[in-house]
Amino acid sequence: MRQPAPVFALALLPLLLFGSTACQSAHEGAALAPAAAPAVPVDDGVPGAADEDAPAAGAVAGAAVKDARVGDPLRVRGRQVGRHLQAVLGSYVDPAISVDPAFAPAGGKRWVGAGMSFVNVGGATYGALGRMWAYDSAGQRYPAVKTGELTTGKPLVFDSLSVGDRAEGWVVFEIPENARIVRLQYQDANTQANPGEGFWTV
Repeated sequence: MRQPAPVFALALLPLLLFGSTACQSAHEGAALAPAAAPAVPVDDGVPGAADEDAPAAGAVAGAAVKDARVGDPLRVRGRQVGRHLQAVLGSYVDPAISVDPAFAPAGGKRWVGAGMSFVNVGGATYGALGRMWAYDSAGQRYPAVKTGELTTGKPLVFDSLSVGDRAEGWVVFEIPENARIVRLQYQDANTQANPGEGFWTV
């Protein structure tokens, strides 16, 4: 009458071993995944003061959100609470020309200009602008550069923008003569990785 007991124990043995192994594996796996360090928001830079080591906005990341067109408003968010801009690419010129004939791009290069409008639609004062780039058809990106007044208008400059306030002006990119610009991007200074937003097709 006691014969079935060992058989029953043997049947349970694989289940017990499997459960023990599964628990052990889960514990080891958790130890291999350290917690991510908290990001420190940095509100630095203006259009044109781009850090070349800043994360590139590749085609894969940009594909997550459809590019806007000239005249379309975009909502760009930062990591700081209340940091939100509505950005509009109002116009695009190629080439961009300075009102001062003596002020021109370097040899073998030209300027292209983006007429931009930014409105602070967040809940707090927006500090210095983030970064802007122009991308050519080969995927090369070019940071915005500081210029004087263009024939199309004055450069965009602001150090801070109160809630509801608007700033308008031109952002200029210096590119090779043979480059064809296809996209523009604005990225908040506090965004450490490209979220796929802030792109316009030109």
